[in-house]
Amino acid sequence: MATVNIHPDATISNDWTIAGGSGTVHQNLSDSSDTSYIYTADQNDVSIVTLGSHSSYASPNTIDSVRFYIRGVYSNTRSGNTDIQVILTDASASTYYAETITLNFTAGYAPEDFYGTARTTSDGSTAWTSSDLNGMRININTSPEDPSGSTRATVMKASVEVTYSEPSLDNAVFFGTNF
Repeated sequence: MATVNIHPDATISNDWTIAGGSGTVHQNLSDSSDTSYIYTADQNDVSIVTLGSHSSYASPNTIDSVRFYIRGVYSNTRSGNTDIQVILTDASASTYYAETITLNFTAGYAPEDFYGTARTTSDGSTAWTSSDLNGMRININTSPEDPSGSTRATVMKASVEVTYSEPSLDNAVFFGTNF
């Protein structure tokens, strides 16, 4: 099996504050620095980004699983945690899967890595297709919980990890001839 990470490539909407980096949500969430991020101290703030396409999982490969990755921390505090929701949707904003993760306070505000559940289907029964992934969006929101006082939910990275299988050479067809 092979793995590819698909990073944000455009911002659909954003209620979160952008800090550091390039000044756009999708660029801050896809760069390699923890000093560029988005944050919010409010409940019901939403940030939605689209994901870039990647030819690695295209046919004839089989998509084995899809899961999100978030890097974040509960900041501007001395203790505690807050919940955020991560939703994977299609291009029409129909939900594939939603999960709540808990951002924790850590000494020095060191960010933590969070991985969603690896999903083998797009709807509970249908295998993933490359067209499912080409229009995928990540919705990051604070709907589950209001960060208390002046604290804030902070997210440094977001992406989707796709695990796929390439056809074996035993089953490959080259120029119309089976080998």
